[in-house]
Amino acid sequence: MKDKTNENLMKEKIKNKAFSLMAKKGLKDISMREIAEACGVTKPVLYYYFKDKEDLCYSLIVEKNIVSNENLKKFAASASSLKEILVFIFSEFVKDISHKDVFPFVVHVSSYLLSNPELGKRFQVVRDQNFAVLSEILEKEYKKGFITKKGKEIGLQLILANIAHLILNSCEHNIKFSPTYPKDMAQAILKAIDYREK
Repeated sequence: MKDKTNENLMKEKIKNKAFSLMAKKGLKDISMREIAEACGVTKPVLYYYFKDKEDLCYSLIVEKNIVSNENLKKFAASASSLKEILVFIFSEFVKDISHKDVFPFVVHVSSYLLSNPELGKRFQVVRDQNFAVLSEILEKEYKKGFITKKGKEIGLQLILANIAHLILNSCEHNIKFSPTYPKDMAQAILKAIDYREK
């Protein structure tokens, strides 16, 4: 049991250090040696946990995505309206991108994946997971009769477009989102999809 706990702690330490290094230098320009040195471990120890830097990066992104999606599903299950869910989504993204390393990490990883199409396909699972969770939420609203089939499709695209907007605007480190931003975006989407709660 103790060994498993120590292994989990070491794995988290590696991921935290790697995230910061990848945000600063990029996935292309960072080496497993540099990550190992930053963690105070040998390369064989690092390779025990991750087969290469792409595997390490994948682990960072997928695990964060799983947690985010689980939190969203849990919140959506108890939310009283689609507006509440949308406010939650945008609030969480504003909170996430306020971390100074998130935007550089996203830009570096995106650039790396664009230059490696085969690897990019592996990371497609993240987009697919997000797409599935959001689609499920909108499908429930459609089945309740609150939105049309077209509204469901438009809603999904608008949510994804707004998330992309948040990420792009996070490059301005001094950007301040209005405290009402999540509510304003939620309201705009509901209006665009002609949301009609009975």
